[in-house]
Amino acid sequence: RQDCRSRGSTLLVPWDQDELESLNDTLQKATRHFWIGLSVPVAGMGWAWENGSELDLDRFQLDLGNRPGACGTLKGNGISPQPCDTRLQWICQKESAEI
Repeated sequence: RQDCRSRGSTLLVPWDQDELESLNDTLQKATRHFWIGLSVPVAGMGWAWENGSELDLDRFQLDLGNRPGACGTLKGNGISPQPCDTRLQWICQKESAEI
């Protein structure tokens, strides 16, 4: 998060399953995990995006569970839970600007 913020961006918040698949193609079908902006911040709460919105399971084909302290990672076409202290690379996104 800190690295993305220092670049004026945020961790990736994909729109839907199609965007995940497109990103997987861009990454040339990567087999490793990348941090994205998804986590279970507090026990008893569900998955939430970095921007504060809840995960809409209708947009993604996922079965993540609700483990507190879990963070979402992109791997292939899917999102997987990982302990938030796992050392991984990450994907930042920046809003486009109209010219």
